[in-house]
Amino acid sequence: MNIFRTFWRAVRELFDEMFILFITNLLWGLINLPLIFCVVLVVLSASPVMLVVALVVALIPFGPSNAGLFTIAQRVTEGRTSSWRDFIAGMRSYARLSWKIYGLWVVGLGLILFNLQFYNMNGSQIAALLSVLFLYLLLVWCALLIYLGPLMLLQEDKRVRTIARNAALMVFGRPVFTLGTLVLMIIIAVTSIWIPILAFAISFAFLGLWGFRATLTLVSEAEARQERLAAGNAPAAKGRGGQVRPRE
Repeated sequence: MNIFRTFWRAVRELFDEMFILFITNLLWGLINLPLIFCVVLVVLSASPVMLVVALVVALIPFGPSNAGLFTIAQRVTEGRTSSWRDFIAGMRSYARLSWKIYGLWVVGLGLILFNLQFYNMNGSQIAALLSVLFLYLLLVWCALLIYLGPLMLLQEDKRVRTIARNAALMVFGRPVFTLGTLVLMIIIAVTSIWIPILAFAISFAFLGLWGFRATLTLVSEAEARQERLAAGNAPAAKGRGGQVRPRE
């Protein structure tokens, strides 16, 4: 049920801050759509080498613009007012870190796609099993995108290794929540392709806001779990004569 509670909370925040999220969506789209269109054309051409080149080129605006988008998402979830200047400030502040994080993600995506194509061209049974394995890795790799951007802003430790590790822990620690969220996000993304006005108006900003809210949900659950464990490990109160008296 956390999947739908998180979704509806993101929807409420979307309607509360519709104007700034529309501006954010417009800025993100203007920065990225030309290169995304080129990537789509390369995908249709089925050339893995050109696909990797297109992804690397698309990374130049994609990383910083995501940082700007998640900066706005963070401010919205915290109940703070925002303007387009906060989007630009987020791009500048996290440009280098975003290139590192999403650059490694693109490299991993390129390797997964290359192996998928290689094993799909091989007709053996082992190749078929490996294709299934890489399809699973592709699903996990896409799921990481839900948490990487938000953790980039939320974590005090800005090392890429730490951010990637925590994102992986969220994916594997809460697989049902992550898979459900990813599937719903894919449905919205595909719907936005068929209804372009959604992509133009709000889809990108909403997905970023939803991803940030999903990350906050898992962070809050982890903190609550740690507090319960700490309370359970706390020393019991001592009664008279030094006897241990259990807590009520």
